[in-house]
Amino acid sequence: MGNNFKKSKTCCLFINVNDISKKLFEGEKFNKKFRAIHFDAEDNNKSIEEYIRKFNIHHIVVEASNVNQISKNLAQNLVQSKISGIKVYEIHEFYELVNKRVPLVKYNSNEYLADDILSLGNKNSYFLFKRGIDLLVTILLLPLAMPFILLGMLMVYITSPGNVFFVQTRVGKNSIPFKIFKLRTMKLHHDGGFTEEDDDRVLPLGKFLRLTKIDELPQLFNILKGEMSLIGPRPERPEFVKMAIDENAYFDLRHIVKPGVTGWAQVNLPKATPKDNLKKLEYDLYYIKNNSILLDIIIILNTIKIVFTMNSN
Repeated sequence: MGNNFKKSKTCCLFINVNDISKKLFEGEKFNKKFRAIHFDAEDNNKSIEEYIRKFNIHHIVVEASNVNQISKNLAQNLVQSKISGIKVYEIHEFYELVNKRVPLVKYNSNEYLADDILSLGNKNSYFLFKRGIDLLVTILLLPLAMPFILLGMLMVYITSPGNVFFVQTRVGKNSIPFKIFKLRTMKLHHDGGFTEEDDDRVLPLGKFLRLTKIDELPQLFNILKGEMSLIGPRPERPEFVKMAIDENAYFDLRHIVKPGVTGWAQVNLPKATPKDNLKKLEYDLYYIKNNSILLDIIIILNTIKIVFTMNSN
């Protein structure tokens, strides 16, 4: 049975395996669908054509950042393979295709191998158009959301006297801080920090508000003010942003766009913990790089699915 399963996988020929390739091999998504075949570019006794025939190769993945590793003969073989119908990818591109994330490979505490992510945000025409969509959708949603907001306010007031709204400073576009609005789901006095599963600081009502995302609805007013978008990277507290940037300078690239009520990282990692910060960043950068109406629709549909299946964030 195991051999049949392996045969059903798509065989990929990897040329010049690097750290991103190794990270890809460790991923569950890759191992479910693909089988890696390694090609030694320095072995002149075998050709790419032989590998294609022997292993029924469908994809060729090459690490091409070092031009010295791509000989004239190898380049010709890659071109001929592409002409014959084999799909040829550069490793960064293939990693994004499989994982729907931008690859970031950590070397030391603050050194990362990254794709061409410094060019993110140069094409911002969609984000300008998106502001109009945000306003239109928010104006349409407010009449539907207000009864839930008012009911939530009443329930918080009855079950936990005090401020019904939770107002906190978060980091927005261009690293400018703003005040985010949410219905309060935690006790009035707590020590801050990340929320954990079965956190005793969360009110019994707060668990319901979080599961249904009703606590997030007041952020519609943040959208009207232009501080947030419906979809984008989730805004973080300044102290957490500073810690993240000290760890990884690329984290600040999240702030070239407006933060969102929901986002690509949230729907892919609905139960993320601080251990998933690097993976969340990869998803956020992928969204910034590949932003489109279609991707936004996918995020909205997945967000609705999470709400109705009661999966907490």
